[in-house]
Amino acid sequence: MRFLPDGAVVAAGGGRTLLELAEHSGTPLRTVCGGVGNCTSCRVRIMAGELTPARTDHTRLGPLVAHGWRLACQHVPRASLTVERPPPTDL
Repeated sequence: MRFLPDGAVVAAGGGRTLLELAEHSGTPLRTVCGGVGNCTSCRVRIMAGELTPARTDHTRLGPLVAHGWRLACQHVPRASLTVERPPPTDL
C-alpha cells in the first residue's frame, strides 16, 4: 500500500484498517472520532486499486464516494492500493 503525497509504503495485512496502516507508516491520518466512522477526518482517495465503498462511506461522504473517497477507519484492504491523503488543514 502506498500513501500519497508523502510516498509512505506499508505492507497491508494482519486485519489492519487503512487508518491503522497509516499510523504504522509513521505518517498517521487525522481522526477526531477515534476511528468509528463519525467524523470523516480520516478520509482518503483511492488512486489505484479497488476498494468497495462501505455503507458508512455513502452516509458520511455522500457524492465524494463516486470520486474515490473512502473512510480509512472503515476498510481493511485485501489487495494493493495507492491512496491519497487529503491536504492538511489547520482545524
